[in-house]
Amino acid sequence: MDLELDGKVVLITGGARGIGRTCAEAFAREGARLAILDRKSDLLAETQAALTELGADVLTIDTDVVDSRSVDDAHAQVIEHFGGIDVGFNNAGVITASRAIEDTSEEDFDRVIAVDLKGLWLTLRAQVRHMRPRNAGTIVNMASNVSFIGAPGATAYVAAKHGVLGITRTVALELGGTNVRVNAVAPGTVTTPMAADLAGDFDPFEDAPIRRGLPIGRNGRTDEIADAVLWLASARSSFALGTTVIVDGGFTAQ
Repeated sequence: MDLELDGKVVLITGGARGIGRTCAEAFAREGARLAILDRKSDLLAETQAALTELGADVLTIDTDVVDSRSVDDAHAQVIEHFGGIDVGFNNAGVITASRAIEDTSEEDFDRVIAVDLKGLWLTLRAQVRHMRPRNAGTIVNMASNVSFIGAPGATAYVAAKHGVLGITRTVALELGGTNVRVNAVAPGTVTTPMAADLAGDFDPFEDAPIRRGLPIGRNGRTDEIADAVLWLASARSSFALGTTVIVDGGFTAQ
């Protein structure tokens, strides 16, 4: 199936590791030109080398998604370098170790909300400001299966991911009738460095149902999430607007 991504300019936040990195590699194999925005400056050079080896034209920018100036400047650099942005994948996120609400620090709560919710809002805003006047573009936001359910020990993360759905649906409706589409992807547990951050050294809710594994019998792979992201980013999903594709091994089907 031709996803019609050859030559498209794809901007990915949090693209230096995990799902973001795998998605970048998948876009590269489709012939896309890539802008990777990440705070992990030590990984950006490695990511650029790997994507270049796949034949992609790559720009990497050390970007703090919680800082509006950093976000707007990075988008301006991408637009100047490539001439525009066709696809935005707002993937940057953090999670903290599992803690009951009474043991969760305000600092940890603020950090997760800042990156996972405000950071997504800032990057989405920058993309819409560019795409609406052009009347073209697709945006994919990173949600989660906990956008639909609770997850003991992760109040901030769950709150942020519920908020991502609200932002996705609202902005999609604001753009109705244009050729700019906004959707989201909602993974379940995927084997990534960030997933390991949740468990930490001690999980007070290790017996909670959400910790008992997925009905499919295994965790997801990053490439399986990439398949959904690329479909949402492509012309093949042209009738999808304000929707969320759940790829969670059947957990929310229970």
